[in-house]
Amino acid sequence: MRIAFVVNSYPPRLGGLESHIYHLSVSLAQLGHRVFVLTISDEPGHRTEEQVDVRTDRAHLPIADVISFPSAGATRRIARFLAREHIDIVSVHTRFFPMSFVGVRAARKAGLPVIHTEHGSGFVAASSPVIAAASRVVDVTMGRYVLRHADRVLGVSEQAADFASRLGGVHADVFYNAITPPSPHPDPIADRHRHLVFVGRMVPGKGWDTFIEAVARLSAEGVEVTGELLGAGADLEAARALIADRNLADRLCAPGRVSAQEVRSRLAGATLVNPTVLSEGFQTTLLEALAERGRVVTFTVPGARLLAEQGHPVVITEERNLESLVDSLRSYLREPAPLAQPDLIDAWTWPVRAREYARIASTLLSEKNAARNAGSDASSQG
Repeated sequence: MRIAFVVNSYPPRLGGLESHIYHLSVSLAQLGHRVFVLTISDEPGHRTEEQVDVRTDRAHLPIADVISFPSAGATRRIARFLAREHIDIVSVHTRFFPMSFVGVRAARKAGLPVIHTEHGSGFVAASSPVIAAASRVVDVTMGRYVLRHADRVLGVSEQAADFASRLGGVHADVFYNAITPPSPHPDPIADRHRHLVFVGRMVPGKGWDTFIEAVARLSAEGVEVTGELLGAGADLEAARALIADRNLADRLCAPGRVSAQEVRSRLAGATLVNPTVLSEGFQTTLLEALAERGRVVTFTVPGARLLAEQGHPVVITEERNLESLVDSLRSYLREPAPLAQPDLIDAWTWPVRAREYARIASTLLSEKNAARNAGSDASSQG
């Protein structure tokens, strides 16, 4: 198949959404499909990377370093590209991004089917009432349009699929997030359950402050723990200041952003602590911790319950607050579950997920071709 991803962002920009699109596109290319990525950024260009043809146009009017807009006429240009390159199917991601809207409209102009993947499990959580209200308006207009005009709607978790179904009034299937398979370790992974790791953007709602306060509480009780916060963002300096204020510099650090490979290395045998209250889709850091034989202590987030039911060492707090997190960590540290078993994570890797996506796309194409042929037969008989 010839598949075009029409998306707002793609690596080198970093984030969970970008990681999903990158690994899915590369894995599909490795299966033998011809994959194009049409995206926007401050640095336009054209490159081929790991068998994926990446075409980047200029982005405009950035909002909060999250959303930007394509140039005028993008729908028409992309529709022409889709026809010229004989694209079979279009892939768009997250309902509120302008390029998802453009991708659906361009596919419609070119007469092509669209698969939309929803990565959010609810309306955007924002501390600003203005931003919250504006994002909801976008969801019930442009977002709803995307969901209703896609031929297949997927969600990266049960919660994301349910949200897409409610917002768009459409059926949505679950297409779980995934990770790259773990690399072999030259030496056995040590059990470091008392080393707590936070991974995520340093922004309000992600829980970096709750993580630091939990370490402070445990330390004050004499519980031996160390920790680190991996990630960059607007609140990174505030996190470092809070570490100093709580006198935790000897046991807690915030180095900022590190590479994906380094994140996996630092999670090995450790405990991922995930106190986010944002509307997450399916956080791959949960899977990465388990793939590296670590454990997870988390607030209720998409996928956590399923992973626990499958036998992974995942502890879910009763409530999404500091007190509940400290209680859960205290109990967990007294009696930690056995190290995660890496063979249980195989089903959550990209080679498996890409084959699943290819089956979905192939089935959709077959249905569209059958409907087209049926329409042609009826027209000829008429």
